[in-house]
Amino acid sequence: MGIPSSRQARAAGLAWFVALSAWISPAAAQVADVQAMEVIDVRLLHQGGPPAVVSSVAISPDGLVLATGGDDHLVRLWNVVDGKLMHALRFHTDWVRAAAFDPAGERLASAGEDRKIVLWDASSGRPIRTLASPEAVYSLAFSPDGLLLAAAGFSDKLRLYNSHSGVLVREFECPCSDTRVLAVSPDGRLLAAGGRNGQVRIWPLTGESPPRTIQADRRRIRALAFAPDSSRLATAGDGDKIRLWDTVTWDVAATLTSGHGRTLSLVFCGPDRLASGGSNNLIEVWDLAAGAVELRLVGHVGTVTSLVFHAQSSLLASGSFDTTARLWNLGTTPPVRQAAEPRLIR
Repeated sequence: MGIPSSRQARAAGLAWFVALSAWISPAAAQVADVQAMEVIDVRLLHQGGPPAVVSSVAISPDGLVLATGGDDHLVRLWNVVDGKLMHALRFHTDWVRAAAFDPAGERLASAGEDRKIVLWDASSGRPIRTLASPEAVYSLAFSPDGLLLAAAGFSDKLRLYNSHSGVLVREFECPCSDTRVLAVSPDGRLLAAGGRNGQVRIWPLTGESPPRTIQADRRRIRALAFAPDSSRLATAGDGDKIRLWDTVTWDVAATLTSGHGRTLSLVFCGPDRLASGGSNNLIEVWDLAAGAVELRLVGHVGTVTSLVFHAQSSLLASGSFDTTARLWNLGTTPPVRQAAEPRLIR
């Protein structure tokens, strides 16, 4: 199945899907002070083999296509409206650790342990260009204008490529030799990366200012996220603290205590909401003004590895070691209702 030709028809279908699908999980309804909204459960299966761990999720700028990657070496593109598989992209030869759409939604980048960065045509699913990386790549991000692609992984280097030509534009020295995560600020000013030693290094992408290094934790940093207005950077990892940093002064603006041992993913869901996922199998949505968990999204039965938020549709996508990817609607307050059975997609 190809991507639908009419974006207007797909957008209308997405609006219908969001309105219909804002459900609360019955398991969550039994827990005091817990609200959970389960929109759709897509279990990822490749033909003739076991389900694949989902280690990366990305959602297209129009909110209509979900990309997932995992340990079966495939990148899958899913129709958000009906949950159907559109493409299974075969090129990688090892675990796919990262995926990202460009801001125009025309290209998808993926990378992983095979030391390849692949740029795909998002409509046809055909590979456009392959970049060879000296090491495994764990994190990717496009610049807001789509011209640059940042990549980092199992080394002390972060590389910026021209996303159209594939030419290496710039190379940065990271704060440690195992850099698992990077992030580009929405305003395009800042690039951040962190890893094993708990430090996060921030480089200016404009001007000639030197980089800054902050000690974000005593243990490994696994997740970074900039606020929509770029005013704050959230950091988390192997400790139980999520810290928010003021991106002007680089002072700690707030500290949240997750209550579990490891956070692997962070994403802002608006200016005053932050979603975190980790080793407790939950997605916690924080009210940053109150400094408390507002929602706990219940459904995953394995560590939550990745999160991405689509602001226009208020959809949060998650991936997990439990081999599922899920979509959650954060834009409504639905009544308690029996959720549909999980749907298997082969």
